[in-house]
This record gives sequence, structure tokens and C-alpha cells, in this order.
Amino acid sequence: MKINNLIRSFVLLLTLAFAGSAWADLELRISKTSDRGIPIVIAPMPGGAHAIIEADLNRSGRFQIVSSSRATNMATFGAAVEPARLKMLGAAFLVRGRRTEAGLDIEIISTVTGQRDSSYRIGNLANQRRLAHKAADKIFEYLVKLKGAFDTRLVYVTVEGRAVEQRVYRLYVADADGYNPKVVLTSRKPVMSPSWSYDGSQIAYVSFERGTPAIYTQNIFTGEKRMVSSRRGINGAPSWSPNGQQLALSLSVDGNPELYVLTLANGAFKRLTNSRAIDTEPNWTQDGRSIIFTSDRGGRPQLYEMPATGGSPKRVTYDGTYNSAADVVDNKIAFVRRVSGAFRIAIMERGRQGASVVSDGRFDESPSLAPNGTMVVYATQNGGRGTLSVVSDNGYAKQELFSPGGDVREPAWSPYLR
Repeated sequence: MKINNLIRSFVLLLTLAFAGSAWADLELRISKTSDRGIPIVIAPMPGGAHAIIEADLNRSGRFQIVSSSRATNMATFGAAVEPARLKMLGAAFLVRGRRTEAGLDIEIISTVTGQRDSSYRIGNLANQRRLAHKAADKIFEYLVKLKGAFDTRLVYVTVEGRAVEQRVYRLYVADADGYNPKVVLTSRKPVMSPSWSYDGSQIAYVSFERGTPAIYTQNIFTGEKRMVSSRRGINGAPSWSPNGQQLALSLSVDGNPELYVLTLANGAFKRLTNSRAIDTEPNWTQDGRSIIFTSDRGGRPQLYEMPATGGSPKRVTYDGTYNSAADVVDNKIAFVRRVSGAFRIAIMERGRQGASVVSDGRFDESPSLAPNGTMVVYATQNGGRGTLSVVSDNGYAKQELFSPGGDVREPAWSPYLR
């Protein structure tokens, strides 16, 4: 692939990705639920917290959700329940909750023993839905033995207006289930490739507000932003290092897209790659020691890994003729793979061959893993419009985050909130 082909593809991607409008809240629509995993029933709770907890656990692909209506007469927090009645629920665990002035109390009861296995108190928060997300995290961690990732956020890009001169681009931050969206940037020029800082306080992204691509960082709470790279040519694909001190990015300052690391404190650039190929889409491993990126140095786009300090890249993907856009959490890699002419989301274990395709669209892109690696959000097409989908890493559960207003693209899942 030559540099002019990359530029044409870059422009085409922008045209396709921002061809609609979006301004409304994202709606969570469940399209596939798991018939495997841990059977659990969430008893009705005041304020509807049980519905949020159900939806969260459903998304993980680790639970079979039994209807809360079956536990209506067992919903009183702390009340004893006859073991025979518990067994009739058809679940391994019953979860009950109560609202108090202090927040939300949760208890997990084994339907086998009839005893309380665990209990938690979630302190009050200004965002009331977060109480339920935090409760779901506690339940998930207790039963699955992995930290929950429901009380997290998404960043994504929307656009309003079809005519180029009328388009308005917005960068949104919302809860991981699409609720409580907040606009952190509005621009008349394209915005793309958002990436979270390690502590969830800042976002790096590409903006064309000066007419050419430049990379900015912005604090999502204060709105303070800073341009960190506007070198000649392409400034693209920023990825924040785990320690928050550097950005990996792709620059074409010398004519060919290469990987660089930018130290934010002093603005120093270090070049990592030097080849005739197109090297782009860098993503750090969580230990900060390596970077996984896309390159066509073998003739077709594939994933490669190299030391974050520089060195010889080694190829990561061998199956398929097109693999790109990696996101890495622990030893799990989510990426785009072309399958029979369609672009799908696949997941593989780092250091191993073989991958599982977990999406079923034709134009699935921009995968981003939850911080515990159990779910992946990605952009797709639904009825000719851009939407987001969330699929569990085992493929058992899937939901759509649909915007009634129009297209939405470029999702990135936040780290754990602090």
C-alpha cells in the first residue's frame, strides 16, 4: 500500500464514518443473551436498580438471568426464605437490595444453602445509576472472581448534518451502558481516534480544526485542552501509555507513516519504526513494555509487536489476509479481521495462535475492550446508520447502543474509574 492510497483510505473512512447525525442518549437494546453461565435472579428493588444490575450482568456473557418477577415475594432485604422456595427459583443465587439514606445495600444468597454468601453497601453518589453499576461490579467479582467493569465510561464521536459544510462533530463521554452522556468537545471539523488516559481524566484525539490533522489532549472535567502534535503530514492514532506520561502515535512527517512515542512533559518525539511499510494504530500492552500495531510490511495489514523503547517487530497474526486495529487488555487482544469479505471483530490471547470471531456485521471496526477484558465495544452499521455494539468476549451476549438521532462512531472504553 502506498502513501497516496493511505490518504485516500483515510478520507474515505472519514466520509463513511461521519455521514449521519447523533445527539440523543444511546439506547441499550439487548439482541442476544446467554443461555450458559451462572443462573441468577435479581429481586425487584426500589427505584429499579435491579433492572440496571440485570442488564449489566447480561452483557458479560457469564450469567443466565432468571426473571426478577419470580422473586417478587422474596425481595425483602435480610428476610429468611424457605430453602424449598429458593430452589424453585431455578437459580443458583438470589440477589436482594434495599435503599437507605447511606446508599444501596446488596446481599447475595445461595439458593442451595439458603444462607447469605456475601453483602455490600454502596455509598451514595450524585449519579444514582452508578450505585447499581457498582453493585453489579461487586456481584460479578464475587461470583466470577474477576473485577467488574460496569461502573466505567465510554467515549465516542457523533456528527450532526450530512452536508460537509453543515456537519457538527461532537465528542461524548457516557456511562458504559450509554446513559448520562456529556459533550466534552464540539467542532465543525472532523474528530476521531479518542484514547483514554490511564486514570480516566483525559482523552487524546485527532482533530482537523486547524484544517490538517493534529493531536490534542483534553481534560474531561475541566475542558482544558492542549495540542501536542501538529507535525507535517498525518498525525494519527494516539494511544496513551499506562503510566500516563507518553503517547504512541503514527506520523508521516518524513513521508511514510511510522510509529513514534511522544513524551508529554517535554514534547520530545522518539521514532520507533523505520520501514517502507505503513505502520499505524499503536496500542500499549498494560505493562507498558510493548506496543502492538498494524503494518503492511508483509504485504497485507497484520498485527505486530515491538518493545516500547524500539527494536525489531515480531508478527502477531498469521491467520487471514487482513488484521488491524488492535486493543489490548492483559493478555487479550481485540482486533478487526476480514472474514469472507466482511470486517468482523476477533479476540485472541497474546502469544498464542488462533482467534475467535465475536461479531457478525459487515463493517465492524474500532474495537475497544472493557478494562477486565470480558466485553468489547465496537462500531458497526445497523440499517445503514452507525451504531455501537457490545459483545462478551465469549460471544454469548450482545447488545446494541443505538442513537435515535443518527450515526455514532469511534468508541473507546475507559479504564476503571478512580
